[in-house]
Amino acid sequence: MINLSIKMIIQSVLIFLFSGCGQKQSADLIIIGNIYTMDTDQPNAEAVAIKNGEILFVGHRKIAEGYKRFSTKMCEVPNGMVLPGFIDTHVHLLWGGIEATECDLHNLNSTEEIYTVIRNYIKSHPGEDWVRGGGWEVPVFPAGSPRKEWLDIIEPDRPVILYSADGHSAWVNSKSLELAGIDRHTPDPLKGRIDRDPDTAEPSGTLREDAMILVGKFLPAYSKKQIETGLINAAQKANSFGVTGILDAGIGEIDGLYAYRNLSRSKKVNLRISASQYADPSNWRKSLEKMKSLRFIDKNCRMNTVKLFADGVIEGRTAALLEPYLGTEDRGILNWPPDSMNVAITAFDKAGFQVHVHAIGDQGIRITLDAFEYARDINGPFGKRHMMAHIQLIHPDDQPRFNELDITASFQSLWAYPDDYITQMTIPVLGAQRSEWLYPIGSVEKTGAHITGGSDWTVSSLNPLDAIEVAVTRREPGKRAGNALLPGEAVGLPTMLKAYTVDGAYSLFLEDKVGSIQVGKRADIIFLDRNPFSIPPHEISSVKVTHTFFDGKLVYEQ
Repeated sequence: MINLSIKMIIQSVLIFLFSGCGQKQSADLIIIGNIYTMDTDQPNAEAVAIKNGEILFVGHRKIAEGYKRFSTKMCEVPNGMVLPGFIDTHVHLLWGGIEATECDLHNLNSTEEIYTVIRNYIKSHPGEDWVRGGGWEVPVFPAGSPRKEWLDIIEPDRPVILYSADGHSAWVNSKSLELAGIDRHTPDPLKGRIDRDPDTAEPSGTLREDAMILVGKFLPAYSKKQIETGLINAAQKANSFGVTGILDAGIGEIDGLYAYRNLSRSKKVNLRISASQYADPSNWRKSLEKMKSLRFIDKNCRMNTVKLFADGVIEGRTAALLEPYLGTEDRGILNWPPDSMNVAITAFDKAGFQVHVHAIGDQGIRITLDAFEYARDINGPFGKRHMMAHIQLIHPDDQPRFNELDITASFQSLWAYPDDYITQMTIPVLGAQRSEWLYPIGSVEKTGAHITGGSDWTVSSLNPLDAIEVAVTRREPGKRAGNALLPGEAVGLPTMLKAYTVDGAYSLFLEDKVGSIQVGKRADIIFLDRNPFSIPPHEISSVKVTHTFFDGKLVYEQ
């Protein structure tokens, strides 16, 4: 405390000497409270003063009060904690906002609940040509494969398509299959699978990976109003959880990119945004020039990221594995042949894009790391801060490579506990040895790699505090005791707060602007109602964000 006090006194003297005869600037806002700055040189403070959205001072309360004028707003936080805004490095914010207006099946734990929501939605939307929506949890249905007949009973006349919560499967009715011309003679796409009745070989109603496109291509495009309204609503939801920065992991439509740019410029979306475009293995070469023409960097929004899917997901047996799923010869689906991924990532890196890769299986992860290594050998050291997301099953030989190759590891740590996905659909198909490699956050951290946090919303909760708790406990949020998933892979609370602030900012090229509460940075600041360091770890997810400031402006209040 003595050294910190000396630093604060020196700081105040320097401000006095270099502020025009000792006259400090007036602050628009002064925040008083327990401030956890994420600045290693000054980790704690009593006050922060803000002017025009920029942080003027961080330190002692009495010194901060010297910035007070008649117009200054004072905000005291007697309890809890003040933090930099959270940064989510893997979220589908735009589509999540749109999904909220459709048939929403998220957080339903039984088939009865799912059928009830579908029936109610269909009754209340009689004029729509399609019934579309999603969010159903794969383990709720036998073998994770819901059938068309169950939808036919509810809606036989209109096509229905309902995407799973993980986004890698779609549940359709007979009308959708008929419209798309899918029957027992239809072959599986190269990078997808049509689930079939074991007796008749007829499509059973579940489509995996690229098989979803067979029906999805008939869906009507969203309107500009739907896109903008969905994005505004989703951004407000993010602010309510203290999120002030995001990487949207794949927009898919030009209208979505324009919505981010235009709404950011008009200040209808209060986020620092990095948006990404999808790269398709079959046509990325033809699309590259167009992708270059669409990128931009504005004050609060940039589009300079390319998103690739290395593989699928373990619960759908589409994640690419080095060894087969137990009891089969199936190794999953590798979306990019290794040589093709090598060339593509090298080209995107050379063109100046940041590359963001979905990789879940140990083979998908390895070929992606190999491709980054290949690109580095061809182009030289990276400056693009490439990133891999999900990284569920990392072979021990590959865990040090994130640091060696300077690849950011974006973990969705909320998934790292023994839920039904893990106990029913992952461990049984991987076996004991490989299941020891699931979400090795602690091991990757020990290598010195950059670790960030992402929600993958709407796949899972948008609240960073849920994911932070699970990373610390490896248990279901709110559980004091009970089964934990590989507790040796747990990490400390400081690590996860850094992942969602400092390292998140670094991964999005924002470290000079945000990520910590420091003089000269923008005032993206949040208040928590409790100090997460002062409560049991299993209560972290119950902590609430009470206020969110973006550029010094209050954009959310509980």
